[in-house]
Amino acid sequence: MVAQARAYGLVKDRLRLKDATHIIANIAVPSTIQLVAQTRTRLLASARAYAPQRVAEEEATAEQIRTITADLKDAERLVQRVNQLCQIVHWADELQTTLGAAPPPPEPPRQRFDEALALAHKVLADREPPKAKDQVRRVVDPEARRNKHGEWYDGYLVDMSLDADSELITALNVLPANADEAADAHLLIASEEQAQGNDVQAISMDGAGFRGDVLRDLSDAAGLALDVYAPPSAPTQTGDYFTPADFQLDAAGTLLRCPAEQETLRRQRAQNERGWLFTFTRQPCARCPLLPRCMANSPKKYGRAVLKNDYEAEDATARAKALTTEYQVVREQHPRIERKWAEMVRRHDMRHARYRGRLRVKIQALLTAVVVNIKRIVHLLTDTPRDESALALG
Repeated sequence: MVAQARAYGLVKDRLRLKDATHIIANIAVPSTIQLVAQTRTRLLASARAYAPQRVAEEEATAEQIRTITADLKDAERLVQRVNQLCQIVHWADELQTTLGAAPPPPEPPRQRFDEALALAHKVLADREPPKAKDQVRRVVDPEARRNKHGEWYDGYLVDMSLDADSELITALNVLPANADEAADAHLLIASEEQAQGNDVQAISMDGAGFRGDVLRDLSDAAGLALDVYAPPSAPTQTGDYFTPADFQLDAAGTLLRCPAEQETLRRQRAQNERGWLFTFTRQPCARCPLLPRCMANSPKKYGRAVLKNDYEAEDATARAKALTTEYQVVREQHPRIERKWAEMVRRHDMRHARYRGRLRVKIQALLTAVVVNIKRIVHLLTDTPRDESALALG
């Protein structure tokens, strides 16, 4: 469809607008106890074809646990069920080894068993400390995840790119709710260029796109070579305080020197894995004459902490671009994709998944995009500009 629109001269390669919205999964999220029980039931059902006697024994044990723990607190009830699931998974691993590698393509019973065992491993891993951030929410839709988009929800992210000139959807993808939306921009543009044989020139993203690794990847001359427009985040240091740019790294990148010529080798990798956090000791900072320009309060345990970003050059380029007239023109066009999302959500119920599983949800999103694109193409090909002068005379 996009190729046909391109043949009519509707689609241009000047600019793509990228944004994502959330879609709520078609599930009722159970309690953790229910989730573990559902996982156990699914694994045993899939193993029945290979070891019916052992499955019957485990089902009897599960019923005993349910009866014995009926009056206990939820925490103890959960422990009992997790322990049994661990034992079942250990046995299922041995059974899988005994069965050997599944022949390609695997028979449906074997495929169900392997998938149920993999899911059980994931559910158990989610229970391990520290608390997992990628937890399975429901056995019937194991790919749905939890994230916050205004409010907490369970489901998926629908990510898409839009031609800024024709307002036609050119690429679409569905991700788990907690996936990396910004990094998905590469896949959207690459998939369009591979399918259409075109060369997109620029992309406009929301604040999620202002990330050094994403900026470097999208603008790489050996890759997509895109001109990236994304609103910069607010600087961490405001007022007259020294910024990270005022602190100089040595050639090896292991020693940091402050404006007062103090040095530190103490560093650790930043939590986002995109830079190094350097820390100065307390005493030199406490007696430094430049302290009022460096820290709001006198140091108590440590001195100034400075984050040196791996992508300072990309960040600086993006901040400088945000001051240009061209940037303002591009950002004025970005609401077009937000209006497109509003149409898909309000007119086509894209806020709610009709199916379960990421592939089926993607099919729903693609079909919705086809309908929306058809409406837009008809409008572009048939809409005749009104003659304002004739209306005035009439």
